[in-house]
Amino acid sequence: MKKNMILFLYPLSWVLCLISRAVFSAPSNDWGKPPTKRRVKTRHTFNDIACLATLQLKAYLFSAAIALCFSAISVNADVIICDGVLGNSGEQGASLVRFDGAGTSGMGIVCDRYGSLWDRGGAALNRYAVDGRLLASYKLPKTNADRNSDAVALAGDTLIIRMGGQLYSLPVDAPAGSEVQPMKIEATKMSFSSKDGWVLAAKGPEVFLVNAKGEKKPVATLKKNPDGVEFGPDGSICAILEWKVYKVVPEAADKVELIAGAPGERSQYLNGSWYGSAWHSTLRRFDKELKPSPGVVLGGNSGSFIGHVAEQSEIVNGRGLAQINPNLFAISGFGGVIHLLEWIGADKRFEPVRRIGALQSCGALALDREGRTWCVSGNWDWNDGPSTPQRWGVPVPEKVFGMAMMDSGSICGYGIMWGKPMVMFGKMDKEVRLGRIEAQTALPKEAVAVAVTEMNKKRVLLILEANGKLTAANINGDGSYNSDGAAVQLITATPVKEWTSLASSGKDMLIGAGDGYVIELARDGEGWKEKRRWNSFGQDNADKFGASIWLALDSGRLWVSDKMRNRVVCFDLSSGKQLATYGVADTAGSEITKMNSPAVIAADGKRAVLYDSGNQRILKLELQESK
Repeated sequence: MKKNMILFLYPLSWVLCLISRAVFSAPSNDWGKPPTKRRVKTRHTFNDIACLATLQLKAYLFSAAIALCFSAISVNADVIICDGVLGNSGEQGASLVRFDGAGTSGMGIVCDRYGSLWDRGGAALNRYAVDGRLLASYKLPKTNADRNSDAVALAGDTLIIRMGGQLYSLPVDAPAGSEVQPMKIEATKMSFSSKDGWVLAAKGPEVFLVNAKGEKKPVATLKKNPDGVEFGPDGSICAILEWKVYKVVPEAADKVELIAGAPGERSQYLNGSWYGSAWHSTLRRFDKELKPSPGVVLGGNSGSFIGHVAEQSEIVNGRGLAQINPNLFAISGFGGVIHLLEWIGADKRFEPVRRIGALQSCGALALDREGRTWCVSGNWDWNDGPSTPQRWGVPVPEKVFGMAMMDSGSICGYGIMWGKPMVMFGKMDKEVRLGRIEAQTALPKEAVAVAVTEMNKKRVLLILEANGKLTAANINGDGSYNSDGAAVQLITATPVKEWTSLASSGKDMLIGAGDGYVIELARDGEGWKEKRRWNSFGQDNADKFGASIWLALDSGRLWVSDKMRNRVVCFDLSSGKQLATYGVADTAGSEITKMNSPAVIAADGKRAVLYDSGNQRILKLELQESK
């Protein structure tokens, strides 16, 4: 700000020089007349310059006084700043990552000779820099994704892609936006690797080699359809059948010879080791002879490793690996997010060190006093960056409808886990608990928001549906589910078509959002009744929210995410005063200063975290109050 003020004052001082001459100097008939030669050589060189310098100094001081008056006004205004991005490794602008279309899994991962990484992200094939920036996107065929059989491999400088029962190709130097080209070759399975420019594939029981030109070489016709095909040690051709790895031997009676049990799903041989995936983000490593080496190297499942390894829940069940350097690997995740894994040799395990991708969906957020943000199935610290992996991952719920922070610092959220209602609870300094409700319950299968309050001297979690139906669940001190609560009546002055948010302000007041209005609710017996609703604010109430808003409430501050108008507005709850605004109203953008359809928001103190849905990222916002 100081730098901008100086840049503003310097030219302004010259502009005001004429005014200052008239204000501070006696009239002169010589003003504007060309000087004599002598004056040019002597007096003009020194005296006139001194005079002009004095005039400029007076003008500078005069303009400084004016500017300082304006700056005093601006300094006394609260502002919201963005303290960074979470959940999108591209952060902003041209490098921002987006997963368009329906959510799909990764298909494996390729590291090309330029060091860039390739994997499916949404409906496109994305190319990333190792630092997480999106370099380019390419068009994939419009076919249903198959997370078990879709694959990508590199043959020379050409990508070979298996999708929808067909093979496609794309040169690594293809222009951004290009479409992968059909090779007119059917395939039900394909290897993750290549040998001498040939990729291994299968159509039913028929195993064959194929190169980037579309040339085929038959290998063998097996007696069963393989679950996978892969090049093994020394370029041997292997087939995975019923969780076992076989060497393909065309001259043998059964066409295969058993080697050993498979290391897991999507078995892959990579630089001297076999790898296989399992649920809970489990990755196993076996040696050339398919013996555990050491077994589980990532994730929460147990193989030959007996114990617990922290789960990286965005991987879920790895779709394939690529090696970037001797100690750095990349793994393709179930939701299309890539994680870079560092090999910790002393511990014989992998450690996720970078998250590459976008945050395609987010139905709820939570923010605690320490600045930890919960989203989907894990959390981030406040100081984390755009490509930081999540911490304390848990199995991914099918849906998370809403989350509230309790006075104890624990989360209390509601969603669906494996088809049944779930209350999630706990502090973010460790894994939160997912309390799946096995008993019969009247809690809803769909909702939009939750709030924690007190009713009948019991702590309850209020669950709000989009149509305004309000259900209570009795909860324990740690936020865990205790029992279904009584029916809760929600009375509004006029019908609300679609609710989006709910927050509690003490035990006798709720604030909700619906149809673009902030709706204040007061306790009415054992129910709640509308007290006031508003959507306009500012001088003469001339400013209005768009048709869809979300809100969060903490420490007497109301934060409103205005989706249609691409901004966040913060208010003092008691006075209704508008404190500050973030974003450029009615202007969408991917820069850090702009948003694109901001949605769910959570707040704690002067901080808030916002899901910028059109940009598929979380913004960390902070209110800086005037002194």
